[in-house]
Amino acid sequence: MNAAVYALIANSCMAALFVVTYGVIALSYSRQRAAAWFMVSYLLGFFTPICHLLVLYTDQVALFSILGYGLFLGGILTMATGIQAFVGHRPQWRLALLLWGAGLALRLAIADGPRNTLPYELMFQLPFAIASFVVMLTARQIGQGGPIRAMLIGIFGVIGAHFLVKPWLVLTLGSGATPKSYVSTVYAVISQISTGVLLVAAGLCLMLLVIQKALEETILDAETDPLTGLTNRRGLYRAGPRMLVEAAMRGEGLQALVLDLDHFKAINDRHGHATGDTVLVAFAQVLQALTMPDMLTVRMGGEEFAVLIPDAEGEAQGDRAMRMGEAIRDALKPFVAQGLPELTVSGGIVRYQAGETLDGMIARADQLAYRAKRAGRDRILQDPSGLAFEPDKSDWAKMRKLAAG
Repeated sequence: MNAAVYALIANSCMAALFVVTYGVIALSYSRQRAAAWFMVSYLLGFFTPICHLLVLYTDQVALFSILGYGLFLGGILTMATGIQAFVGHRPQWRLALLLWGAGLALRLAIADGPRNTLPYELMFQLPFAIASFVVMLTARQIGQGGPIRAMLIGIFGVIGAHFLVKPWLVLTLGSGATPKSYVSTVYAVISQISTGVLLVAAGLCLMLLVIQKALEETILDAETDPLTGLTNRRGLYRAGPRMLVEAAMRGEGLQALVLDLDHFKAINDRHGHATGDTVLVAFAQVLQALTMPDMLTVRMGGEEFAVLIPDAEGEAQGDRAMRMGEAIRDALKPFVAQGLPELTVSGGIVRYQAGETLDGMIARADQLAYRAKRAGRDRILQDPSGLAFEPDKSDWAKMRKLAAG
């Protein structure tokens, strides 16, 4: 066997590895449907070298030449479809089928054309180049990954360009007088190795992006309360320290508003736990509607909730948190008209103080919420001793460590 045959076998084996890997990802992460598209893309790529080998070792030259061409072109276009699914867009099937049909029609039109001429070779490679540039443009829609995304875009740009360079390489090296003699040429070795390496690099970038997204979704699931959809305690302890650091970098403070639903046990006893869950979900929706993107809303457990609120520029200390607390209380008044039990809430507001842990700040706010209950419920108390956030150097180091951990 010559080197081109070994390259074809190697490309088929590498494609098979990607098929298995993407298949495992698709089965392991039900929401990663894009991995199934990438699996199909490399499955088509797996059969392409096999078609080249069948051209060499069977008499069905025309059949397997056209079939291999169509499979490879379909594999590239399927990758574009997979990226569209990955970013949550509806796959552009019509465009993909149109490009595939046009490419295959062009290949059939030049089937008896003169090999090793520039017009023939350009028309042969043009559909692959166009499909690769379509993937490159589609990859720009990916909103994550940073350097990996940039690398993926660059790789497909190189892939598209390398298909346009190949015709001139054919004029220099020759691609064989017939499809059977193709694998005995130096051009075949260079073509198969270069294309294989580039598509392996693209597959690895895509795999990293898919795995990254799957891990992010897994973390989000672990940090989300399944009933209300709010962040849970685990999420609080990951995001809270970072909010402290970000507020400190802006020279601002951070406040904690802890809220406890009044007489919630009585609601469960009188109306049942199903109604109690409905009340919790309705209350969570109130919080989600009133909180701003820079705030963190948490279900601490049971009927206890917390909101971390950074200071806003131009506002007096505590105004933002107190205004939020009063808006929440007002939003509960229409509950009875909506067929829900009457609901009030007690809460406490504190400001982060130098040397304090996140737990300590939450505990102080919780104590104020408890005092609000003892004072008659349906009220928000604010710690009058809250001072501006001015951390010393030890606080900076401590917070950076918490944020990194």
